[in-house]
Amino acid sequence: MDAANQALLERAKRARSVSRSLVTKQINKLEYEINNSADKTTVHEIYVQLISKFEELSTLDKEVESLINIESLEDEILTREEYREKFIIWKIRAERYIGTVSSIGFQNSVENQPQNINSFKHQMLYNLHPLKSFSANDISSFPSFGARFKSAVYDNSNLNDVDKFSYLKSVVTSDAELANQGLTLTPENYAKAVKILEDKFGRKELIVDNHMNRLLNLSPVRKSFDVIALRKLYDQLEINIRGLESLEIFPDSYSCLLFPIIMRAIPPDLALEYNKK
Repeated sequence: MDAANQALLERAKRARSVSRSLVTKQINKLEYEINNSADKTTVHEIYVQLISKFEELSTLDKEVESLINIESLEDEILTREEYREKFIIWKIRAERYIGTVSSIGFQNSVENQPQNINSFKHQMLYNLHPLKSFSANDISSFPSFGARFKSAVYDNSNLNDVDKFSYLKSVVTSDAELANQGLTLTPENYAKAVKILEDKFGRKELIVDNHMNRLLNLSPVRKSFDVIALRKLYDQLEINIRGLESLEIFPDSYSCLLFPIIMRAIPPDLALEYNKK
């Protein structure tokens, strides 16, 4: 590489370094506002700024890749894809949060399909019925999450596996997100990601244990006139009993455990009244 091109490359790399930093800051800001339930106007403003900054970064990426030597090109593409993946995930999350689909497009620098096809696919992806995120803090919610994802995304023939993987990454958080960390957006990794989540959170014995632990750890209600607390206790019992029934674990099979749990959780005077009958 001659001196002139080397100077252009160094200048483009410095500009891109600043651009990457700005994109990262914007993503962090977006994550903070969404996690703290900011108003939709604030999130939308950050979202629009993020798209603008990512478009600038994409332009600088192309400039660097046009100047860099072939030996370094692979590392450049891998790093560029890491930023692109983060951008897509938070773009989808922001759109789900504000409940709109932006009319602002972004150029996919690694896809060779015609732009009108890309636009159609992204429109299909972002117009999907919003799914409630799965965080793994409540393993018992995985079956319903899995069923909704299967209906809306997994069985959707209008989306390819990369699109489906992008959406999957946008609707898992906490430990569920960490479970698939390191998997890049490829068709092969989509199948791996689904299997990892099913193996880690979808096993029947884990979900049964989760329901049982919730029953065992119900907060007791001490005052019989505390209607709100009693209603909450009743709801928690119903939720976990129904959850076990959905797994074909019926109350008759654990009644010897369930009865003491209920007696311990209700106010002493109600327990005494029941025992008199």
